[in-house]
Amino acid sequence: MFEYFPPVSGRLPEMLRVFHGPTSLLGRFFLTADKEARDRGVTITFSSLEELVRTNRENSETWRPLVPLFNPELSGIVPQSAIVLLGRDAGGTVVAAQAARRYDWHSTTLFEEATSLRMFFSDPDAARDLGNRCAVTAPVAHDIRGCVTFSGAGWYHPNFRGRGLASILPRLSRALAFTFWETDYTISMIGEKVIAGGMAERCGYTHVEHNTVDLVAAPLGSMRCALVWMKTTQLLGDLEEYQIQAAVPGAHVRSATA
Repeated sequence: MFEYFPPVSGRLPEMLRVFHGPTSLLGRFFLTADKEARDRGVTITFSSLEELVRTNRENSETWRPLVPLFNPELSGIVPQSAIVLLGRDAGGTVVAAQAARRYDWHSTTLFEEATSLRMFFSDPDAARDLGNRCAVTAPVAHDIRGCVTFSGAGWYHPNFRGRGLASILPRLSRALAFTFWETDYTISMIGEKVIAGGMAERCGYTHVEHNTVDLVAAPLGSMRCALVWMKTTQLLGDLEEYQIQAAVPGAHVRSATA
């Protein structure tokens, strides 16, 4: 089912293929988003989980530790299940990040995977013994199943905040996840303080379940979060709306079968 593996290096347009979904819509979006980022002084590249972890540690003054589900040492995440996007300035310094992780939850649900800690840790029992926990009260968590993408690890260097990058990278991560893995849902958990600043709206999420996730996960720490989520139909509709607002002429991109 998951035969297409995301790149771990290279610029977005150079590595681009559309495997699942409407080629015209997704191709135009990817090229539009890439141009919008470059207009803001940022070049988007694919990268590895190891570089994501390293970059997070190198920017600890302005970036909280990653949620453990993106750390291979803690969660066992493998490259085939991850998309890592890094944004670099003109000098090549990483100034933005976003990642996505694929879960195969056809026989389980978000609620079961989150509250058991299987979503976050490769050894959930040991993690629980160390005080990690996750409580989810959103009723929809019992319905979210299938091929699910968690989009997160978002960060922007202070010098690049306020440029609109939060409207670009999260959309890119979930659109790429959809075309690689034909996802059914995209989800994230966003701190309520960040939600209050309008982050969910900037990222384009269509559903926000406030104060429904109580997460304690080392080394991230304790967070009271909103569960944000969208179905694939909503994801595609949001991409169309984004392109209308960006008003950038589209271009064609090759289908993987072309």
